[in-house]
Amino acid sequence: MSIRSGLTLLAVAAFGSLPAGAHHSFAAEFSYDKSGTISGKVVEALYVNPHAHYVVAIKNDSGKEVLWDAQTRSPNALADVGWNKDTIRVGEEITIEGNLGRDDKRKIWIREVRKATGEVIRPAAEERPQ
Repeated sequence: MSIRSGLTLLAVAAFGSLPAGAHHSFAAEFSYDKSGTISGKVVEALYVNPHAHYVVAIKNDSGKEVLWDAQTRSPNALADVGWNKDTIRVGEEITIEGNLGRDDKRKIWIREVRKATGEVIRPAAEERPQ
């Protein structure tokens, strides 16, 4: 075996067994057919790749607080439409319209955010709630 073949085999063995970052399609997590609205307080803001996440505490029908995972585009894509890490802050009361999570998971893909101030923001200039 040549040195080059040995190094290639070593690289495949070392890096081929590492878990790959899991980025899957929209349809794997969210419904194209089910839209909804949630309102609550942002308790965590994760402005990270591959998608920004906002954890929102809402009251369910029985008055119990439950957490929802609100996701949107990547920070780079959001920056293109004027968002930054402070666009939505922990402690803010917001209403989110978007596509609901599959299998009744407490997830929502953000299409529009309404802040308590009345400001409306969208993660993409051309998107409208469905």
